[in-house]
Amino acid sequence: MEASLKLGRFISERRLDTFAWGINDCNTFTAQWVDRCKNTDITSGIQHQYSNVKEMLRFSKVKKMKHELSKAGYAVVSGTPTTGDILIRKDDKGFYHSAIVMHGYAYTMDVEKDLVKADVGKIMQASPETEIWRTANA
Repeated sequence: MEASLKLGRFISERRLDTFAWGINDCNTFTAQWVDRCKNTDITSGIQHQYSNVKEMLRFSKVKKMKHELSKAGYAVVSGTPTTGDILIRKDDKGFYHSAIVMHGYAYTMDVEKDLVKADVGKIMQASPETEIWRTANA
């Protein structure tokens, strides 16, 4: 329950943030949550590494976010996403998207809408190749 409250506070703190490539996007949003949970600093390996969509695509192709999650003790699991999990999916344009799961919703930063939430079930149904990343102690 404590992790759920901590995540709720994190999302609430971010509700008025605006999207900015490499500063406040889906990668940095997720990284900041992992840093808060795990007392790591993966955000510094991601933040300011790109400043536009073209640079972000290049960044994503080397799968930097997955590498950083692995270093922080996360691993891909199967099953149903639960609160605290990280979702990573690649869309048909080559974009990797990451989001944080809380109570059946995935929260992330969107280029047009800033902080957004989407139903996890619908995401998993529409994109079954979505990876679920989980840590033993969030």
